[in-house]
Amino acid sequence: MRATTIRLLFPLLLLSCGSSDKEAGTDAGMYDNCDPAGDADSDCIPNGVEGCEEEIQPDADGDGTPDWFDVDSDNDNISDQIEAGDCATPKDSDEDGIPDYADTDSDNDGVRDGSEDRDGNGIIGTCTTICSDNGGCNTEDLETCSISNGETEGVCVSINCTNGETNPHSTDTDNDGISDDNEGTFVCNVPSEDDPFGIKQVRYVDSADSTLYPTANWRIALEVGAVDGAPTINNPLAVESAFTFDMTADIAQVAGFLTTRGARFIKATDEALFVSTQIDTIPNVVATTLRVSGANTISLDGFDTVLSTIVEVHTNAPTDVTALRAALLPKLLIRPEADVGIPPAPWTGELDTDFIITFQSTYRAEVAQTLYMGAVVRRADYDNRMRPTSIFADDMANGTGSTVSGNGESIECEQYYADRPASADIIWIIDESGSTSSDRQRIADNAAAFFLKAVDAGLDFRMGVTDMNDTGPGGQVGIFSSRDAAASTGDRWLLPTEPTAFSDAIGDPSGPDTGDGGSEHGLTQGRNAMLRHLPRDSSDPAKVRDDAKLVVIYVTDEKPDEIEDAGILSEGNNQPNATQVTQIINFLAPYLAEFENENAIAHLISEPLPFVASTCSSGGSEHAFGYYELIQALGGQAGSICADDLGPVLDAMIDSIIGDASPISLSKVPISASISVARDGVLVFRSRNQGWDFRSSSNSIIFFNMPFDPANPSDVVVSYRRWAEQIPIE
Repeated sequence: MRATTIRLLFPLLLLSCGSSDKEAGTDAGMYDNCDPAGDADSDCIPNGVEGCEEEIQPDADGDGTPDWFDVDSDNDNISDQIEAGDCATPKDSDEDGIPDYADTDSDNDGVRDGSEDRDGNGIIGTCTTICSDNGGCNTEDLETCSISNGETEGVCVSINCTNGETNPHSTDTDNDGISDDNEGTFVCNVPSEDDPFGIKQVRYVDSADSTLYPTANWRIALEVGAVDGAPTINNPLAVESAFTFDMTADIAQVAGFLTTRGARFIKATDEALFVSTQIDTIPNVVATTLRVSGANTISLDGFDTVLSTIVEVHTNAPTDVTALRAALLPKLLIRPEADVGIPPAPWTGELDTDFIITFQSTYRAEVAQTLYMGAVVRRADYDNRMRPTSIFADDMANGTGSTVSGNGESIECEQYYADRPASADIIWIIDESGSTSSDRQRIADNAAAFFLKAVDAGLDFRMGVTDMNDTGPGGQVGIFSSRDAAASTGDRWLLPTEPTAFSDAIGDPSGPDTGDGGSEHGLTQGRNAMLRHLPRDSSDPAKVRDDAKLVVIYVTDEKPDEIEDAGILSEGNNQPNATQVTQIINFLAPYLAEFENENAIAHLISEPLPFVASTCSSGGSEHAFGYYELIQALGGQAGSICADDLGPVLDAMIDSIIGDASPISLSKVPISASISVARDGVLVFRSRNQGWDFRSSSNSIIFFNMPFDPANPSDVVVSYRRWAEQIPIE
């Protein structure tokens, strides 16, 4: 979270009374033994105050246990002891004659007490610093003193403390003029008839409950409407399994899958690349393109993983997603087709020849097991942002829906006051050699759409474009092709209103100087471009802004000349051996450190792995070893320069950038299929056209076509389910 740009809402009041947690007995015979001065349920309220002497003894929740013998008289999950306030004269916040301990809506604001103080501990969120009606909070930390109805003391509320709770004793917890029942915290409640838009339900499947694969060690979360399938494996090993789950509606058509097997490699990146080679061997598949490599990271349960690899698949005969998945599963399991029994799918998707396979690859070193989870969809459906297909598919492939067997569930609610959009300063390092001219043209052809998508997502961005010539025109290394002699850097950033200028810059990244950019020292030039525009200084329009995500995108059909100059690899499309890979990683260490010092990210558009003969850039391209390793270390995306249409590759890049730049980063890893979002008290639906979406690589929420206004900050509330055991987010 960024405290300078996001403010948390919802002040509160601490209520406390006594300290006993003693539970009442259950002997019905004791109900007649009323001692008015006693406290039979140990809730600090005398029996007589709770009505033990009345002819008809009060039973607020109608459970058959009188209030004087009931530790939670109104069954709102908040004990009477906490709700009482003054034990001898229990609090009645709304002055309706019903004390709070017997009133399920103590402040009469339309929100049940148990939905305001959800954990029932008398503390709203984690806010505990006491303040008075004279204030006393540190306004520099965006704190405010919240005081309940009729009280003179409350607590200081800051960005980190409310966790989606409101004050059950105040009708307007944050004093913003909006009643608590109209605040966005409703998305944090358990769904009910009165509140159908609370925390979204998901369905869990655990391999331990399976008679087929009880030792496969996985648990997954699915959409409630997903349709399961149970493929069989002939004599499965302990680490092997297969499972399918589909979203069958006409507007979705998603064929989901999970497989596990013994590991073939010792890195998730290699296991992900292996899938590409296996897809190539599926009958009737005539072409595949690795659209994006996916983000290499550590999974929520601590394993080496690659999230959301996307492969484009073309077949020579029409088929549907369930049939293509059936052909894929034996390839993932490295089993003959006869070894894998796949029951007929209860539905048939629309026939096509162009598909997307997106998946997560996880390597579990301690048991030498590889897990794949993802989906098969039609490419036209996946790229149609008006359909939910890509959302369902990405939820299956982004790593949030899978964990180890037996992992439990927790529920989170997070609140933000968002007053700025995602912000990014993006530097393009472009190979200007003759072999990339057609590649640059395809990027230029997509410039307008690229800019439009960034604008629709509310991204506050600037672009700078330079070449890979580390000597630079007149010695001006790292200078952008868009020049400005009056600027402190001698150049300027291109703004969202300048897609044509960006297109021109991609075509001529060296700028208005003689020559074509010279050498291909992209690593050095990337460093030069960053350093030229650092240190960050929002007051200088030529420098990287203070609050912007710094992004570098390399576009090339060659490995870095630096790797050749260092004698690690020679000219040509060469595959490094293990020793050379180690040398490359060591060589990259200072470059990696510079990115990490600026919390910067790098992406790559180049010839994709796995290693094959040169296939694009007029047949003269090389695999970009050196760039691959840098991108993997930073968790960036690698897209294919070989794609006939670079539009989807650029879409994937901008999606990743928007997520990295978002000011709304969640504190825990959610099950993305379970997220609910409210903005300014209104439920917002998930949509990549107009609404919110989730980016797993950055664990962030983004909004499309819903811009933020700094003059009118938005109250954003996010609820989600998550796996209980997960490693902390660094």
